[in-house]
Amino acid sequence: MARSMLRDGAQSGTEALERRRSQRPWHGHRRKDEPYSDQIHGPANCLRQGRGCRGDESDQGGGVAMDNKNSGSIDVEFLHRLVRELDIGRFFHIAAEGLATHLGADGAALIVREEPDRLRYRFFHGLPARHQSLAAYSFNDRLGVAGAALHTRKPILVTDYAASPYALPEYVESGLTASLCSPVTADGRVLAILAISWFHVPRRLPDPEDMRMIALVTDFVGAALHRYHTEQRLRELAMHDPLTGAANRNLLYDRLNHAMTMAIRRERLMAVITFDIDNFKMINDKLGHTMGDALLVEVRQRVQDLIRVGDTLARLGGDEFALLLEDVSRYSEIEVVIERIRQALRIRWGTAALQIAVSISLGYTVYPVDAGADQALLHNADIAMYEAKRAGGHRGLLFTHAMALAAAHRGDLILEFGRALERGELVLYYQPIVDIRTGEMVSAEGLLRWRHPVHGLLAPPQFMGAIEHTYNSLKLDAWVIAEAVAVLARWQSRGIFKKLHINLSTSSIENHRFCETLRRTLAASSAAIDPRYLGVELVEWSTIQDLESARALIMDCRALGISVALDDFGTGYASLQHLRSLPIDSIKIDSSFVSGLAREPADRILVQSMISAAQAFGIEAVAEGIETGEQNQLLIAMGCVCGQGYLFAPPLAEEALWLISSSP
Repeated sequence: MARSMLRDGAQSGTEALERRRSQRPWHGHRRKDEPYSDQIHGPANCLRQGRGCRGDESDQGGGVAMDNKNSGSIDVEFLHRLVRELDIGRFFHIAAEGLATHLGADGAALIVREEPDRLRYRFFHGLPARHQSLAAYSFNDRLGVAGAALHTRKPILVTDYAASPYALPEYVESGLTASLCSPVTADGRVLAILAISWFHVPRRLPDPEDMRMIALVTDFVGAALHRYHTEQRLRELAMHDPLTGAANRNLLYDRLNHAMTMAIRRERLMAVITFDIDNFKMINDKLGHTMGDALLVEVRQRVQDLIRVGDTLARLGGDEFALLLEDVSRYSEIEVVIERIRQALRIRWGTAALQIAVSISLGYTVYPVDAGADQALLHNADIAMYEAKRAGGHRGLLFTHAMALAAAHRGDLILEFGRALERGELVLYYQPIVDIRTGEMVSAEGLLRWRHPVHGLLAPPQFMGAIEHTYNSLKLDAWVIAEAVAVLARWQSRGIFKKLHINLSTSSIENHRFCETLRRTLAASSAAIDPRYLGVELVEWSTIQDLESARALIMDCRALGISVALDDFGTGYASLQHLRSLPIDSIKIDSSFVSGLAREPADRILVQSMISAAQAFGIEAVAEGIETGEQNQLLIAMGCVCGQGYLFAPPLAEEALWLISSSP
């Protein structure tokens, strides 16, 4: 039945082929007066799938009988063996053996496509050792019989390989006499070429039924190859990050465990480094996620170019990466790699219209000095990375156990702070801002305090570092706004119209929610208050990390009638430039400059320049941290009008504020 099915529709081609065979034998030579066919840009000794073409023939006498043993119906068991075999290597062995035996060929090979324009031998079966020496041989995809089959997408038979226009010297030298190449397709794409090879003069031409069999087996090979590629892709996805191509967490853990074993066996060091991009959220917000993703790919490529072949770079998620350095002899080798990475990623990223400075923070730990398990090593490297970020970013730090203790303490604080918001343990204290010439209070700054049930009254430096960039920081902003509105309502109901300044966290700038929350709070307030008596203070360092967002926030505040001050002025880069680029109402000269006025000429010069620049721009200058009369007199002499500090009053509870104020 199989034979009759394969023979259907091919009888005319078979009859023509039989007539030619009865007339001439085939010894692998083309008659001199027989031209090449130009139908598929190959010689006349070619076969289209399922259709006979004239084979290479000579005019020598004598006929060659059909080898009935090697022709006829397809072995069903052979097809069953193909279907049952899942391993691609064994599958091809079965397919190649079946075809070679059926056609009387010496062997077969699978030639796969390699991007962008290469072909490479992948599998061999039954070929002489001298031909198998060409295993993994790669060549241009427009060369050879395989190249012709690839681009014509048709099977091509060459019966005199050495004389054919497709001949490659390497294969002529190997003794190849004839070759049949058939394209292997799946999903409309040519995945490979199935090459059947003879190293002797073939006894017969493949007939149409043979070509049907070859086409069927080639389809089986295509399906198997497609399945193999799909499985490879799934394995790749299981072990690699689909965006950057770097290893993922699964592969990293696998290699990390192996590296730990080898480090002990070889008595060598191994480093685990984690790093992420400083202010990556801002990059996504300003440039868009497409540019953010492109930056992640760029980071992977730049780091990959710097490390050794045996080192592992993984993307853990978001903008966080991990790097595994094996076979290290000393710490200095690790430090050199970290510095190279840090410098390689200090770039500007964006478009012609907008570019953002990029930097990274790194943390690392060294095994077996740090004798933790795999996940513990990554965790410890993470702790060091976040310490580097807390220290200002763009640096790398080695993990220490002191960092772990501090991180654990911060974790406890985060949990406790969430409960503190619920329990009403937070309170605002108020430090007067005075006219330093008269001591009269002109406004006040609201300063956050935490009435901790165990540790007592805590100031922001003792807990803000733990909650910054967490959900608690957003909840805190909402609490501060609500408390400030309530305080102003109380003051104004008593006829006290003094401005109250509150501090905004970095999260307020990043999340653009301050003015929206303020509007909502004002609308919900039972008392109508004048928002012109509310001022906000932005820390200069936080502001310059995202000038565009800061400028938008300032404009929103001014639209509501709220004044804006730049706090800790002088501690950021290019401070004087911000007087021109940001529409602020006042600057607060950092206490570190004020404290040195009496003894440091450089501080006097800097403070004078800040006051003069502020006056030139029509901006108020407020000096912070005034503690002595000498400092106060120097500031007055420089033209400063307002200030605050312990010389006048410490931060006070609301009731105490009015007791010392000359304007109750």
